[in-house]
Amino acid sequence: MNKHPVLIVAVLMAGPLISCSARPIAIKPVSSQRVSYPDHAVPRLEGVTVPGLPAVTGRIVVDQFGYLPSSDKVAIITNPVRGYNAGDKYQPGSDLEVRSAPGGDTVIRGAPQPWNNGAVHEDSGDQGWWFDFSRLRAPGKYYIYDPSTKLRSPCFNIGPDVYKGVLRAAVRMYFYQRLSLNLKLPYAESPWVMPAYMDQDRQARAVWAKDDQSSERDLSGGWMDAGDTDKYPPFNADTLSSLLYAYRANPGAFGDDFGIPESGNGLPDLLDEVKYQLDWLVKMQAPDGGVYVKMGSIDYNGAKSKRYYGPEDTGATIATTMNFAHAARVYGKFPQWKSFAGDLARRAENGWRYYHTHPRTYRSDTGEIKAGNASRGADEQDRLEAMAATHLFALTGKPEYNEVVVKLAPKTRQLSEGIWSPYEAGMAEALTDYLSLPGADAGLCARIRTQLRNSAQSNRFAPPVKADLYRAWMNPEAYHWGSSTVRASFGFAALLAEQYGGLTLEETTRLRQRAEDMLHSFHGVNPFSAVEMSNMGGLGAELSMRHIWHERYGSGTPYESNPPPGYVVGGANQSFGGQNGQQGGAVEWIKSQPRAKSYADFNDGWPKNSWELSEPAIYYQAAYIRLLAGVMRGG
Repeated sequence: MNKHPVLIVAVLMAGPLISCSARPIAIKPVSSQRVSYPDHAVPRLEGVTVPGLPAVTGRIVVDQFGYLPSSDKVAIITNPVRGYNAGDKYQPGSDLEVRSAPGGDTVIRGAPQPWNNGAVHEDSGDQGWWFDFSRLRAPGKYYIYDPSTKLRSPCFNIGPDVYKGVLRAAVRMYFYQRLSLNLKLPYAESPWVMPAYMDQDRQARAVWAKDDQSSERDLSGGWMDAGDTDKYPPFNADTLSSLLYAYRANPGAFGDDFGIPESGNGLPDLLDEVKYQLDWLVKMQAPDGGVYVKMGSIDYNGAKSKRYYGPEDTGATIATTMNFAHAARVYGKFPQWKSFAGDLARRAENGWRYYHTHPRTYRSDTGEIKAGNASRGADEQDRLEAMAATHLFALTGKPEYNEVVVKLAPKTRQLSEGIWSPYEAGMAEALTDYLSLPGADAGLCARIRTQLRNSAQSNRFAPPVKADLYRAWMNPEAYHWGSSTVRASFGFAALLAEQYGGLTLEETTRLRQRAEDMLHSFHGVNPFSAVEMSNMGGLGAELSMRHIWHERYGSGTPYESNPPPGYVVGGANQSFGGQNGQQGGAVEWIKSQPRAKSYADFNDGWPKNSWELSEPAIYYQAAYIRLLAGVMRGG
């Protein structure tokens, strides 16, 4: 891990002169905002960033990509009271305006309404007002303007396709995660062009037989798991489930033009990208059906590291069995992939046999191969088995698989906890899949629907929208490492409750709005007034994250302040454990922030531990894409 101080730079975006994309011009500070932010804080959004438009302020918060025409549209006006930006005091005028861009014509005028009678929002430490402009449905580009301060919000679009480019960028993140492939033009955008990384995966050896050449296996390909280059079959349980369900929920959103090497082959690019990972998982399966627990490096020497794989493991096997069976169902619908799907189906049943004829393993991952622990405990393996059985039952119709589903599905977190849990939610979408399967158990189906219906009426799942200043409520404990997954999972779980809960029109409308609000929180409706994705200025964001903890694009690389676009960051983490150490720039201040502000835009290594905040991961990304695809379907 590299240890370099990070310089926070102004976020300057490229765009045509008349658009609401910001240009690389001098930013003029707003005189009322003079308090310096601490080291590494998300930069303040202020100044003249778009020629011909008023100065922008981060105190008027909107989705910086936009809104679907029929959706609720609410700008949040914020006055920070606690936290690193408490000096950014703001009081809106009695009336706000929605103006067209770039012309500046006023299309709506109205008064902002205090949130919760002026109370301070516990999660963010902010007071706020809501300005509802939902009645605006005409497609176009707009911004919110406060005549009393002569400041505006970031620009946003209204239209049915406002998220199309965002989805493309989010899916392309996986292309930039590919190992053993040259990232070259025209598929990689400049400057993120680089030779294949970790080609030594072609000669990976068993970690227990490092000097035994006969243990070499070609385990090349696949995606970097996160900011590190190691690869873990069990970590694909939610990842591939969410991506496959994203496609199934909205196949029309995923074209053949996402700019990856497979584009133009007549097949959906999302499935082309998922196949790149599936092809690697095939390599990780031994001839007897077992799957190696993980592979990667035993040191932190980067591109120079030798690569190793761990032993066969039942947790890795049942997770991969689930993914193979699910993928066989999806890819089998395409004539070009019939053979591939058939092979996956055979491998799924082979993995199932291995899992049921070998003692369960719970400690296969000794930690010698870095860095995450890929072992799965007994309860986790039960839940994985239930989901694997669901897909195998759907694939084969064999009653023995259905018997396992009926037995083990009640152990899932979604059915055994008080609400439909946002944890393991990606793979648990198979429960709603089960509802439509021929021969599905009526009692289990009733339990699934009842749990969705009861969850929809619970304040721990979908509270009234006014429960949260930023309209994206999460339980306080959810602000942990990787909190972005929980946020996205709450969103797409609301869509599942909407679809399968047997609810009234009023309830389904509220659930759909909750999903959209959770999406808006990624796009700038948050205490940072920033898109919580990397480098999204080219798609209209006026402030997005410029640092991710990543071996390819992190501190010490030429891209440390300029990573590829589209990476979802880990998010606020109230348990952040980084320390200042001997590097420039302090981080201890993050620990004293309100939970929703416990984030900073940096990518330094140990002991500042930026990976607890800014590291992306394939599973964070998948949950976001599942949510985005579901919301786009409503458009």
